[in-house]
Amino acid sequence: MHLTDRVHLVGSGQSGADISNPYDCHIYLVDGGNSLGLVDAGAGIQPDLILKNINEAGFDPNNIEKIVLTHAHADHAGGAASLQEVSGAEVLAPGPSATWLVQADETAISLPRARAGGTYPTDYRLKPCAEVTSLADGDIIQIGDSRLETIATSGHAAAHVSFLLDDSNESGLFGGDVVFQNGKILLLATPDCSIQALIASMRRLSKLDFDALFPGHGGISLHRGHRHVDAALRIFDAGRIPPNYEV
Repeated sequence: MHLTDRVHLVGSGQSGADISNPYDCHIYLVDGGNSLGLVDAGAGIQPDLILKNINEAGFDPNNIEKIVLTHAHADHAGGAASLQEVSGAEVLAPGPSATWLVQADETAISLPRARAGGTYPTDYRLKPCAEVTSLADGDIIQIGDSRLETIATSGHAAAHVSFLLDDSNESGLFGGDVVFQNGKILLLATPDCSIQALIASMRRLSKLDFDALFPGHGGISLHRGHRHVDAALRIFDAGRIPPNYEV
């Protein structure tokens, strides 16, 4: 699905466009001209569907040079290993989650808890990546002539980042699970989910300049995406908690 000049939606599960496995988050392809990048990688249950979508959009998966992950929850990072095997791309993930993905540390990403709660099939397992580069706040990721700035946005998970796309033609925020349409958020009963950290992240995002919002699930705003951050922050500032997004 062609979203903008630079951004295509090549994966999306049951909480989105249903163009790949139902357990997948939104997976975005960034067209940098002479190279490609993916933002998030889905659950990894049917990576062939993602590759098919990439081909049908007119791109060669072998030109994917980077797979950047907003966080290591299975619906966003579980497909990184399989997509890395096909493309040879460098996988980048925030902070300690880089090690978790190499070691397939399911406990660190709260996968056993999610499996027990029915979020994933009982036989679902995290596939280890061959190699993952750790990302820090402020890191710049160059994908051809497209530039992504890494923004630390903990809250939904402690090791969570967003990516700010800023070039001469368009600007947008790949927000992972930090904020959704109409200011909804996604709080989980996991040890590293923090509402106070999420409030701080929302305040930081409110100071950034971007037009489109490319979230990890649900509706995508190609223009005026900043209003969804503003909506969440207004609710927080009133001493209340925004509605929880149901994946």
